[in-house]
Amino acid sequence: MNSESMVKKAYNENLNFPNGFCSKLKVLLGCVEKADIVFLIDASGSVRPANFKKELEFASEMVGNLTIGSDYVHIGVVTFDSQAYLRLKIGQYNETATIQDAIMKIPYTSRGTSTDVALQFVLTKVFVPQAGDRPNAKDVLVVLTDGISGNRANTAKQAYFFKEKHIQVISVGIGGNTNKDELTDMASVPEYVFNVQDFSKLATLQATIKALACNTDAITTPSLQWMVGY
Repeated sequence: MNSESMVKKAYNENLNFPNGFCSKLKVLLGCVEKADIVFLIDASGSVRPANFKKELEFASEMVGNLTIGSDYVHIGVVTFDSQAYLRLKIGQYNETATIQDAIMKIPYTSRGTSTDVALQFVLTKVFVPQAGDRPNAKDVLVVLTDGISGNRANTAKQAYFFKEKHIQVISVGIGGNTNKDELTDMASVPEYVFNVQDFSKLATLQATIKALACNTDAITTPSLQWMVGY
């Protein structure tokens, strides 16, 4: 039985759950609410192919830890360098393995780091009904980047529009060439900013980002942010 079936079975049986059970269920099975989660993945020249693969592995593993289904989590993926590329429309696939396979086949492109262009693309081309965004689902963007945008002012401007539309943004800086202020500009709140020393450390963020995306109440965001950051 997959995770979506387990959740439906549990709720349909109207069991008398002890206090806190549903929160634990979220931790064990993933989101049990509607959420449209989009990964915005840096594919610029500084990333390099081997590290780009680690970004894809991070996204794929997180998908494996979420409850994917028509009534639960839908996934979208965008990569960016000097341009933005829609790799997976929100809800294009509803099977975990199919999504993971599609993610791992995404090509690396190289070139510059136009984070502002990527954010504008996600807001206007991805988090829209025509691209699969659901009006009754929470929208979450997870940004992975190893560098600084070529236009920081416009990056901050585009990030503000996400706040206006109440789209939750989690920003992850990788390595020592990111800018904390820019990452903070992108994130919904400062506690949604994370730093890891290199691409191999992305895996340490899995549980934290999943919990934030799923609104799990079993964490304290600031302390976890401190634990996984520098």
